[in-house]
Amino acid sequence: AGVLSKHPALRIEIVGHTDSVGARDTNVKLSEDRANAVRDYLVKKGVDPSRIQTRGAGPDEPAADNADPAGRAQNRRIEFKLLK
Repeated sequence: AGVLSKHPALRIEIVGHTDSVGARDTNVKLSEDRANAVRDYLVKKGVDPSRIQTRGAGPDEPAADNADPAGRAQNRRIEFKLLK
């Protein structure tokens, strides 16, 4: 929130991710909910919501192998991407 406040021209995309455990539809919804929760927090801190896009990637963009607990933990994450 601090960075976005200091740089009012920045626009971001918040992407929620999950591991591959469970149903894909459930994971996509969970990842959307994660991204929206972060957006809601930033808006509560004063960031204009028009500067924020959200997307739920579910299990489709893993950062690590889902075969072990450490990899699954890495895949349960939020990413911030700068938009032009």
